[in-house]
Amino acid sequence: MNRHCFVAAILFFVTSFCGAQPSDVESFLVTFAGKVAEPLAAPTVHQAAREYILAKQFVDQGKHGHAVSHFSRATELDSFSPAPWVGLAIALSEIGRVDSSVQAWREVLRRHPTHHAGLLVVGLADARKGDIDSALRGLSRSWLHNNGDKVEALLREAALLALLTFEQHEEALAALRREFQNSFDRAVSVLINSRNRAAWLGVLQQLVDVGASEIATQVAAAGAPHVNPKVRGSLLTVLPLLEAASNGDGSLTHQVYVQLSPDGQLLPLAPKWNEPVSRAEALSIAAQTMSLVGAVDGAVNLNTASFEIDPDDALTVNNLAWMKLIRDGATEEVISLCKYAYEREPDKSYIMDTLGWMYALNGEPQKAIPLFVQSLQSSIRPSAETYDHLGDAYWMLGNEASALRAWQTAASLLNTNESKQSYLEGYNNMVRSVWGISVATPEAMYDLELGELARNIMRKLAAINNGEEPEVSARVQINGAN
Repeated sequence: MNRHCFVAAILFFVTSFCGAQPSDVESFLVTFAGKVAEPLAAPTVHQAAREYILAKQFVDQGKHGHAVSHFSRATELDSFSPAPWVGLAIALSEIGRVDSSVQAWREVLRRHPTHHAGLLVVGLADARKGDIDSALRGLSRSWLHNNGDKVEALLREAALLALLTFEQHEEALAALRREFQNSFDRAVSVLINSRNRAAWLGVLQQLVDVGASEIATQVAAAGAPHVNPKVRGSLLTVLPLLEAASNGDGSLTHQVYVQLSPDGQLLPLAPKWNEPVSRAEALSIAAQTMSLVGAVDGAVNLNTASFEIDPDDALTVNNLAWMKLIRDGATEEVISLCKYAYEREPDKSYIMDTLGWMYALNGEPQKAIPLFVQSLQSSIRPSAETYDHLGDAYWMLGNEASALRAWQTAASLLNTNESKQSYLEGYNNMVRSVWGISVATPEAMYDLELGELARNIMRKLAAINNGEEPEVSARVQINGAN
């Protein structure tokens, strides 16, 4: 064999048996990535370098706002170098100008098409806004130019899984799934070792934003047993929120809470992680979280688990009764729960409203009206929903004038800027002070909680105005009431 044949044989052996062949994932993502342009190359302009150095000095002092102006000036003086744009992108992110930061990263990629940070940030941003083709292209390139950061790998692959699922790229999806568990385990290990609450919440938020809520749920569940009480409090608090966002039924939250509270051990919850609560209370709070985002089945399951531990807690009994009432109607079980909650705490306005609505749905509006009136009188802030219930009960009894006044009052409570702003501020406070992440915009949450109520009331008022029958009786057909 001559020398050239020998070298060729060795090269064939190495590429065939030493891992030089591309992986299944790589072969798919190379296609999605497309052809990458060559980086622009030009000598750095002297004045631009000076501005860049000044900007870096401000960054070192934590003065990112001052750094922005100097990085911007450097980009104007040198249109070819990516470095000032990288600095500008990071500084803008530090002062909360996220959209502008992403635009700066796009400029980085124009000058350095394989910049690993730029590919990841822009790819994730495109995934968040639903630009599927661009996100798939950018994140595929990011995967191919992986810098080895384990948490970044988790975010990138989670976003790719969501994109490939949406696009129904079954073969590429299957290939990536085979490798994902390793990326998941490595990233969770890094987060556990970091002991950094902000890092955990940042990763969870980014996973939610790219449509990977189920993966975010698994990350929180996997990390909770291995972190300090402060971080654990946050993870246990957001776990039911994440599970609701991924259409879970509360079973994972229940499982983790049981695992972390053997022998009656208390559980930390945010924000008062240093004042742990019983498993029953933790489950009740988790149920309230799932209820807030519309996960009825999950709220029922968690409330049931809490009730089984502590059947005497009136709030839990009432919440369980309410969720089952709106899901199943006034069943015998629901009637019993409503009455039991009222026996425990007869002076609570929300318990009176639940019991009253049960009577209304059971075809007994004459029993419901006094409870609604008392609920409104005892409440610090009048409830539009209770006024709506009161209107329905009056209408069922043929007292149309009183029903109209009740619905008009409900509408007036809902259709004010102050009312909506108060709700939005309340949701934002939950995000900032309790959860630490958001699974929906405040406006979407407002619509979920009160939007349908407002639309129902306006439909009833419009029907009366048009001389038509408002849709009241249809709402009490669950149990065949007249």
